[in-house]
Parts: sequence; C-alpha cells; structure tokens
Amino acid sequence: MTASSDRQAIPILFVLPNFKAGGAERVALTLLSGLDRTRFTPELAVLDGRGEFAEVLPKDVKCHDLGAARLRSALLPLLQLIGKRRPAVVFSTHSYVNLSLLILRAMFPGGTKLVVREPSTPSRSLSEGAVGRLLHLGYRMLLRRADLAICLNSLVEGEMRSTYRVPPSRLVRMPNPVNVAELREGAEPMVREPGAGLRLIAAGRLSQVKGYDRLLKAMASMPDDSVLTLYGTGPEQESLKALAASLDLGPKVRFAGFRQQLAPALAGADAVVVSSRWEGMPNIVLEAFACGTPVVSTREAGGVIDLAQELSTDALRLVSSETELAEAMAGVKLDHHVTVRPSLLPHRFEEHKVMEFFAEMLERTRAGQSQPVLM
Repeated sequence: MTASSDRQAIPILFVLPNFKAGGAERVALTLLSGLDRTRFTPELAVLDGRGEFAEVLPKDVKCHDLGAARLRSALLPLLQLIGKRRPAVVFSTHSYVNLSLLILRAMFPGGTKLVVREPSTPSRSLSEGAVGRLLHLGYRMLLRRADLAICLNSLVEGEMRSTYRVPPSRLVRMPNPVNVAELREGAEPMVREPGAGLRLIAAGRLSQVKGYDRLLKAMASMPDDSVLTLYGTGPEQESLKALAASLDLGPKVRFAGFRQQLAPALAGADAVVVSSRWEGMPNIVLEAFACGTPVVSTREAGGVIDLAQELSTDALRLVSSETELAEAMAGVKLDHHVTVRPSLLPHRFEEHKVMEFFAEMLERTRAGQSQPVLM
C-alpha cells in the first residue's frame, strides 16, 4: 500500500505508562519508530516520562509527558490531550492502560479509533488480588469497545474470543518485530564469560512473574564451572541475590544489571533460559534465535508454544516443571563457537514484515474495515 502525494499522513497517538525497560515498552517504541512518516504522523503520550527507554524515542516524535505518578491522575489530562490532538487512532499496549482507555472510549472525539495490544493473557496478568480481579471484570465488560485488539499468540487470541467475546473481525494476531540484520551486526564481537563450562543467559525485569527464583534453584544442580548471567533490574533484585547466596551459588550466577544491547552476550552464550510463570512472547527468545542461540523455556511463556511449531530444529526446548527446567539446562550442549551462528528466527518476525502488517492494520481500522486474523 503506497501513499499518494496528496494524501495526508494519519495521526496516531501511542500511549505508554512510562519509559521503564520492558518488553511491551520496547515493542511499542519499535512500532512507533518504524511507521512510514509519509503515511503516519505518530505522537506519544507517556503518563510518567521517566525510565531507561526515554533515549530510544525518535527525535521527530512529539512527546506529551503527563507527569502523572499514578494512572488515575493521568486520566483527565490524557482525555484532554486526545480531545485536543484528535488522533485518528489511539494505540496502547499495557492491560491496565488499555482498560482505562476503554472506559474513556465513549468520550473520544468523533472518528478516533482505539487499538489495544495484549502482550499476555489478561486472565493471568489481570487476576492477581482483589484489584486484579476487578480489572479482569472490567475487561470482560469493556474489551469489545476496542476497534481492534492485537494478540501476541494463539493463547491470547483464544481468550479474546471465548472469555472476552471480541468479534473475530476486530481481532488480529501479530508477532513482535525483530530487526535481524541490525541485531546480528551488533552481535560482533561476541561476549562470553571466561571459563570452560556452560554459559547461560537470562534477561528481563527482575519480578515474580519471570520465575527467576526457580531458575536459581535449577542452577544449584548445575556443574560448578557453569555460569548464568542474569541481565535486568526490578523489585525482586535483592530477594534474588539473597536466594542465590542461600543456595551458595557464588560465581555460578552473575547479576549484570540492565543492558540496552544484549546481542553480543546472546551470540556468545550456549543457551538462553526463560523461566517465566506467564508471558506473551519474551523478546529475548526472538533475539536469541536471531543470533542462532538455542533456548530453554517454560511452556507458560505463551507464544513460545506457537514458535515451537514453526521451528525445524530442536533449538527450542520447552519444559513444564522445575525438575524439567534443571534437566533441560543440564542437557545444553557446550558450543565454543567463534562466529555468530546462523539465524533460527522465522522470517515472519522480520521487522519490515511486521511493520507493513501493522501499518495496514491501522489504515483498515481507521477506515472501519475488518481485519485478517493472522499475519
């Protein structure tokens, strides 16, 4: 689809809670950055403009920092901003922000559409505690107000249909975009912890949902010359360090903090390990495959189940318990490779393919047209 010279670019307003380092934030900023400026004019509303990813925002994108530490404080300013800017489409990718926009949907300017992206199954991400259950109920009542719901995997799509009764014409399944060429170029020179044993990588926000506690327990049974490097920061950081100390893991585990670029470490590792209790599609899995690195993952990490069906190799090992996790990690093959291995990532994850699909979805949503379910 090509924009004619007399067609006006479509204004799109992306909404993020903050710039903290997370998979949903990274994907949203990638989608915003990659939109063709002859077809779209993206702007960003951020509820609280602090966080590591602030520097990733393109210079040509107008950013509206609402300066709200809490979501409820941002609702009126956000609604006023939407009324003032009158975007053709509002795009959001965090469930609790999605729900707030669904509540405000009836007060949007005429013609403004709402597109929500669900990075994981809401029944899990919204059901923790009394507040979570209330949010889950709100989603069941309001999600059908969205003009389009983007699902990250088949599990989310199934839940959208059965639990939230979203019409199929307003559902699409779209993968996370990966710039494979750029990632592989940035992987040289590779980085590998010194020593003879297995070198494993895990990365993500240090939170309970990521299951790093069970990953550390699995490391306790690994040979002493094995090393797990854990990248990320988060609320569980100190408790995880205490757990590592109690398990006497010593040099077998290295807490490396947040890193913007992980490609060199991914390329140099023997495997990437995902221990999540639930998730949509860990970006670290896609980036690992783009670098040719095998992955051990829990089945609870959502989209890895779909990905396993596409792969023609045994590079993705899925596990269903802590025992299986430890066994799979112990079964990783030591690989002292000297160059970046060939990409294992299916072509549909290529950034240019996802971006074109996303652009066409936005144009179809603006025009009120139904959507193809699968990319």
